[in-house]
Amino acid sequence: MSKMRRYSSILPPGIVPHPRYGSRPIASGIATPEAEIRDGFWGLNRAVIFPEAVLVADASRQNYSIYPRRYYVDILRDCRECGRPFLFFAQEQRHWFEELQFYVDADCVHCSECRARRHDAKTQLARFSAAMKAVDLSRKDLMTLIDDAADLLQAGAVSNLSKLGALKNRALRECGEYPGTLRLAQVLDEAHRG
Repeated sequence: MSKMRRYSSILPPGIVPHPRYGSRPIASGIATPEAEIRDGFWGLNRAVIFPEAVLVADASRQNYSIYPRRYYVDILRDCRECGRPFLFFAQEQRHWFEELQFYVDADCVHCSECRARRHDAKTQLARFSAAMKAVDLSRKDLMTLIDDAADLLQAGAVSNLSKLGALKNRALRECGEYPGTLRLAQVLDEAHRG
């Protein structure tokens, strides 16, 4: 049995696939003892790792205070948000710590799908905030604002019901036929009741 098959057999079902790296460890062809990999970074002590995926780190490109990472290795994680298993890939770690200059003790705690959702929600919240402050909105921008308001209220990201009520009234006056206006009114009614 090959080493790759041995380690891959411990993968749990339902791994969230990464859009670039997939859902299985990526063999690097570098043979490094597991103990040496684990000694290369304190955060690997109890982690499920895949030594066949090890990459040698370039400490000169890392942001650290005491100890750099000597190796990157595919690590099995459970997403903090959805609870599903995912792999934090060695190649992704190299990008984080050597290209993006993230601090080496940073950890990936969300799967790629939850990270994408969180990023989209942040973008939507920023767009919503800017539109709420805008003095003049086009009809298209108002419809986007209505959709954002309903989504963000439903997600619990905004909570000022009086401002959202004023937005709903404006939406009814300016584009009452837009389906998003009805949705915003329904979401607001649910928020007032709950």
